[in-house]
Amino acid sequence: MTLAPDRPGRFGLRDRLGRRSADGSTPAAVYGAVRPVIVFRDVEMTYPGGKVALRDVDLTIREGEFVFLVGPSGAGKSTLLRLLIRDEVATNGQVLVDGVDLARLRRREVPRVRRRIGTIFQDFKLLPSRPVWDNVAFALEVTGAPRKTIAPAVDRVLALVGLTAQARQQPAQLSGGEQQRTAIARALVHDPRLIIADEPTGNLDPLISWEIIQLLLRINELGVTVIMATHDAEVVTALRRRVVALEDGRVVRDELGAAYHRED
Repeated sequence: MTLAPDRPGRFGLRDRLGRRSADGSTPAAVYGAVRPVIVFRDVEMTYPGGKVALRDVDLTIREGEFVFLVGPSGAGKSTLLRLLIRDEVATNGQVLVDGVDLARLRRREVPRVRRRIGTIFQDFKLLPSRPVWDNVAFALEVTGAPRKTIAPAVDRVLALVGLTAQARQQPAQLSGGEQQRTAIARALVHDPRLIIADEPTGNLDPLISWEIIQLLLRINELGVTVIMATHDAEVVTALRRRVVALEDGRVVRDELGAAYHRED
């Protein structure tokens, strides 16, 4: 498979999409014209030993959406996210990211697809011996970005996440919220079309958790698609975005403007 050249970042996409509705969804008149970023078609994932993590998953997430992925531990959320970054390959079915069938990628093509995706984890995964600025720059250095482009890109995302003043501090000098904002800046620095956040507030207290969620919402408003796995029922219910619920590896609910739990 031959990949198309990387596209530039989609910051500013919101202007093209127009206003969002009160529940955070894209207006129906525009939604149909917006291209899919993520597509799962009849996806099954069975691990060695026979454990089935995902079954018959059909899911489409379009450009500019903010989607909460919910469900109990062991429901398949982490497996679904690992398929998106090609840490795993589906046993059956298709997983497409930005139109690319991940199962058909050559090994050397995987890094390019991953550069279109920003990943944020619960445990931050910062380099402890490097200051904030260097942690963010590292994401560009490892991809061979031209040196002249690195400094302005890093400065831009640090300003976006509110860490310009902490640029030369070590991770150990930061609060938990500041460490997570550093991780978000690192995920954003290569202008991804998609952010995958796996329990990004799991290690934070409620007040700081809301700050991180507000930052992710702001990033989404700039045009970046966000899919966030979470157990935080309060956040999901308060925000009323699209909710995709998994149980025993199956999608059991997919609703716009939904609460964490089904409301019948």
